[in-house]
Amino acid sequence: MEKKTTYLVMETHPAYAILLDNEGRFVKAANCGYERGDRLESAVLLRYPQDARAKRRRRIRMAVSLAACICLAIFGVEQYRYVFVPYGKIQMEINPGVEMEVSRSGRVVELNGTNADGKSLIDGYEYEGKDRYEVADELADRAIEMDYLANGGEIVITADAQSAKWVQVSEREIQEELEGHLAEYDISIVISTAPEKMIQEETESITIPGPAQETQQSVQPSGEVDDGDSGYGDDSYGDNGYSGDSGYSDGDDAGDSGYDDDGDD
Repeated sequence: MEKKTTYLVMETHPAYAILLDNEGRFVKAANCGYERGDRLESAVLLRYPQDARAKRRRRIRMAVSLAACICLAIFGVEQYRYVFVPYGKIQMEINPGVEMEVSRSGRVVELNGTNADGKSLIDGYEYEGKDRYEVADELADRAIEMDYLANGGEIVITADAQSAKWVQVSEREIQEELEGHLAEYDISIVISTAPEKMIQEETESITIPGPAQETQQSVQPSGEVDDGDSGYGDDSYGDNGYSGDSGYSDGDDAGDSGYDDDGDD
């Protein structure tokens, strides 16, 4: 049930009176012959244009304040996601395998070992509040101290996220960061990304013959040797019933056709 408003006359003037309502507010009302101390059940309240403008300004201020609160809430949520929510993963494959979960800001929000050596490498390591570059450098230092990484060793960097651009940029920047950091050590360590490693392995697995090898293959005998003999002098052709003697020179008629004897006739 709505509470009824009552008034107490505080001041009187020729045209108006100052009233105090039961909620503690002072209002102006038309002076209908009131005297100070009168209690009223109703009154004709006076409303001035400036009062309406003041109320309108109050409403505008409230709306602006509400919009600002909403914007701050949205910004706060986005800022939280930007700093604390994982956006992508970066793996360092030394021999110990280590995986960093990284936010959009580059902050490491989770660190895991992908194998037994990786878990041993990160055991006791504090990564909270550090960015990916600092964590990568310190993990490389720990790998050297724990003899996981030595001269001639290799670190392969692999990034994974929904954004292909983020993956490429992250792999390149971590590679450059580690190359600059490990240059302080008097050892040679190869820093590569997963695509570079893949290309290198594919290149090593393909053998392209050189000019000398191609020439040798082109002149290599096929297994049958040609000795320059066509075979016409073999017995397969010499022994065919024709020994080279046609038979016209044998017998008594050899060289005699018989025309000379009858020449006198």
